[in-house]
Amino acid sequence: LELARAVVAAIGASRVGIRVSPHGVFNGTGSFEGVEPQYLALARELGALKLAYLHLVDHSSLGAPVVPAEFKAHLRAAFGGTFIASGGLDRDSAERVLREGRGDLVAFGRAWLANPDLIERMQSGLPLNAPDPATFYTPGAKGYTDYPRAQAAKQTVEAV
Repeated sequence: LELARAVVAAIGASRVGIRVSPHGVFNGTGSFEGVEPQYLALARELGALKLAYLHLVDHSSLGAPVVPAEFKAHLRAAFGGTFIASGGLDRDSAERVLREGRGDLVAFGRAWLANPDLIERMQSGLPLNAPDPATFYTPGAKGYTDYPRAQAAKQTVEAV
């Protein structure tokens, strides 16, 4: 909160967003007793700052503990501003999140890395490239600029 307040003071709340991952297990972190009340208190305080957004990451699709739907709803309400949902979403599940009001926006991480033309693929119903985690956060073009574009996938689908 101290850091968020300092950044808001320096550049304005409309230019600041926070990404949180309760129940995330990256680098030995993970759930702990009181995790949900702590994140709800954090969301209320961040909401009071009128930040641009709160981005919730649910890594359960990668094996982390599930972030319960009820907790997500409480977190969204506690923040009170623009709420971004993410975590293992595809086109259909992302549409459901938006339609059901469980998020104002949705985010795609790995799908976006592997599909620089993700929007076109989703609009056209084309298959997605599978991400290659071995190339994440590595130097060079491999994994960043060498995934096939939708036109190639479209031609493959039409040929079948």
